[in-house]
Amino acid sequence: MTTTTTDLERLFNGDIAAEHLIDRRRNGRGVTYEGQDGLFTQTWFPLCRSTDVEPGKTLGRNFLDGRVVVYRTQSGQANVVSAYCPHNGADLSVGRVEGEALVCAFHHWQFDTSGKCLRTGNNDRITSGMKVFRYPVLERFGLIWAFNGEEPLFDLPDMGLPDEELTFHEEIPIIDLLADPWVFMCNTSDFNHITCVHGIDLDKADPSGDMRWHDFGYDYHLTGTFRETGAQLEYEVGILGSNIFYQRGSVNGQWFAFLYPCGIHRPGTLRSYVVIATRKSDGTPEDDARVRETLDFAQKLEIDVVGQDVEILNSIRFTRGMFTRSDRALGTFVDYLVKYPRAHPGAEWIR
Repeated sequence: MTTTTTDLERLFNGDIAAEHLIDRRRNGRGVTYEGQDGLFTQTWFPLCRSTDVEPGKTLGRNFLDGRVVVYRTQSGQANVVSAYCPHNGADLSVGRVEGEALVCAFHHWQFDTSGKCLRTGNNDRITSGMKVFRYPVLERFGLIWAFNGEEPLFDLPDMGLPDEELTFHEEIPIIDLLADPWVFMCNTSDFNHITCVHGIDLDKADPSGDMRWHDFGYDYHLTGTFRETGAQLEYEVGILGSNIFYQRGSVNGQWFAFLYPCGIHRPGTLRSYVVIATRKSDGTPEDDARVRETLDFAQKLEIDVVGQDVEILNSIRFTRGMFTRSDRALGTFVDYLVKYPRAHPGAEWIR
């Protein structure tokens, strides 16, 4: 009986209830949700960490409103294609990699890295329709990314320095939330939220006039003080696409970069990755210690900051409600999202 009571509590008021309420909470006014009208924002979505897929291995992932397979060829090239074999619909993630080809476990159809079928298990004639859908792929910052589109519309952001001048934290923690990625990204233009939730006293109460907008996002300079510790922060922060937060700058003089991209494994959810970097060591023991200290400090700080949003985002029904004068930047970002390009070129393959 105790177990039943616990389960019912979870169902009515706890984590199970939150999951069941995902679709009910996707009805806010004045916003466009991922998957609405069968379309998703065209952006780079992280699918997994680079270390999750070794050469010659496959990894199945739910993506958007369907399923894909991430695999790495024997030569090390990462690739992302629709998961279902066009022959009988077997999931290719339970298949295998032979050289540079992905092989279906069911009837041994083989696909090259462009998605075209090379041969079948019994050497049937190959036709043009014998293919899987391939997404544009990047491997950078310790992650494997897929772009929702035939061709990418933009590149990933930089981290303030060339990649070769950075040292990255060897761990990339994952945080899952029950909200579309764009809901989290709204926080960056919600200056009330920065002050109220994160306890940061901004040097400029409304930095909206300093925001630099472009076709696929914005960035701005942010300075202030953590109220609890008195630590001074000076950041360049920005949003790219609908789901990529980036930040570079310092806290009390410690410089680091923080990347927080969010993927979609079903509409109304996100899987985010905490990527931290700082300047490479000059090779001295003192600078090696500086790198270690900075990476660990920054990772803990950013996980703590994200953690302050978790309960809010897991239960929010985001809506363009009674915005006030101090919500000008947030309102502009919501307008940007409504007009943002959306597509689903892989729909018929991944669903």
